[in-house]
This record gives sequence, C-alpha cells and structure tokens, in this order.
Amino acid sequence: MPCRMLRLALISPALFAGVAAVAAPADVAFEPCDGMICLPVTLADGRSHLLLIDTGNVNSWLAAGTARALHLKLEPIEQQGKAVPGIFRLGPQTVSLGGASLTGRFLAFEPEQAGELPPKVEGALAYTLFREQVLQVDYPHHRVRVLQAPAAPGAAEGAAMALITFGKDGPPVIVAGGFTVNGRAVHAQIDTCYTGTLLIYDAAIASLDLKGAAAETRPKFFPYTDGGVTMNEAKARSVAFGAYVAAPATIYFPGAGAVPVHQPDGLFEATVGNALLQHGVLTLDFRSMRVSVRPG
Repeated sequence: MPCRMLRLALISPALFAGVAAVAAPADVAFEPCDGMICLPVTLADGRSHLLLIDTGNVNSWLAAGTARALHLKLEPIEQQGKAVPGIFRLGPQTVSLGGASLTGRFLAFEPEQAGELPPKVEGALAYTLFREQVLQVDYPHHRVRVLQAPAAPGAAEGAAMALITFGKDGPPVIVAGGFTVNGRAVHAQIDTCYTGTLLIYDAAIASLDLKGAAAETRPKFFPYTDGGVTMNEAKARSVAFGAYVAAPATIYFPGAGAVPVHQPDGLFEATVGNALLQHGVLTLDFRSMRVSVRPG
C-alpha cells in the first residue's frame, strides 16, 4: 500500500524522480480528516491549501485542478510510448509548512486517478519531501514537526528503518523493525494514509502464529486504501513498539472483494497505520534512518 489514491506501484520505478528537501524547523497543527493527517500548506499562490501527509508514497502531488489554478505546467507521463491517463509531472515545487520551505518534485492527478479524498484535500506531501530531516507526528496533540535535531535524548535510538520496495516491482516505502504483535517481531511499512491499525499480509500469518486470529474476523471497508478495499478485522493480545503498547489490539488481514489488497511479495510482514499510533508520538529520522514511537 505505497499510495492510497493511486497505485503508483504499477508505474515503472524509473519514473520516480529524485527529491531535494531543505527545511527550517516547523511545528504545525494538523486536523484529523477521516483518519488521516491534513496539514495547512502554503503553495505558490501564497494561500493555504489542505494537503495530506503520506509516508506511504514516494511522490508528492497536487490535484490537477489546483495545479492549473496555480498556472503550473502539466507534463504528461509516458509509459511504453503512451501517455498515462490523468497523471502529470509538475517538476520541482516549493511549499511552505509553518514557515519552513520544502522543495521537491511533484506530480498532478486528475480526479479519476486521485480517487476519493477527504473534503477540501488538494494533494499530499510524500516522505521524500522530508529527506535529511526529522519528521515527527504528535498524534495526541495534533502537531506535525520538522526537526533538524533528534526530538529528545534517545529519540534516535528507536529501531532501524529502511526503504524497501512494495513488492518486486513497486516503489520504495518506509519499513521499520521494532514492532511486535503478541510479542513476535514484525517488520512493517509505516503509512500515514492507512487509517487502520496493523495490517498483516497473507505471507506472514503463519510465521506470526496468527492463523487462529485470521479465522475469526469481520469485514471492514477502507475507502482510501488502493481505491477502496475490504479487510478482515480481528483481535490480538497486543501490538507494541517498545514502551508504546496497544493491548488488547485490533488488527487486520487482507479480505475478499472486488479490489484485492495489494501485497508486498513477502518483503515485509505488515503495514502500520494511524489508528495504531493515535496515542503516541511517531518520529522518523531520515538522517540516521531510525524510527521511534513513544507514548504521547
């Protein structure tokens, strides 16, 4: 699940442009929007626009209508000599987050590619925009911070995180150790546009001794995941990251439906979403490539 609104895993990873990001410290209030994180971001028109934080996406993007209103050039993306419908390159863009300037390459999506969005959302900021920075999401206090030093003594300790492709042909996503389910270690993607808790992929159910949990589930629909998918909700004794513990905990497995849950070909076991982190402070240090989650 590297992207909620568009399966960019289906586009050649060679199309993913590099990103340069430079930022001063920032501390900005966010508003929860349908289980996701919506931030006021100042664009080229000097006005505030509502954008998601999407740590599951390699590309920042704007709605095509917003890009046109800003008089940005929309360059079609081609695959095998044909234009990809509804997706455009915007090139490098500079946005302001709480007075801090962030520069990176953006795409533009038409509505049919962006899919269903929370009200007033006009795009998303991908994790690549925060390269060489420390990104912190304080869920209980509804704050997003861009830091140039570890958030607190020991914050850089946490666990190692790496960029691992989502499946053999997908884009690189943030994957970290340090998580456990029922005491068993889990390597999980960290995705702030996944509104659930912990999604366990099929290939990991047996190794994590979750066959019993997977046999007693009920379906739940997630409208923003992969264009809208059904997952199977179950219970676990605990899901944790160090001192941050959810017990008992709700977990999910891929469910049946018209659209399947995309899976990472066994390259990692799970995806962690906002619902699991809602009582904690998530720190992603892209300089030391460490992640921490502490109680909020």
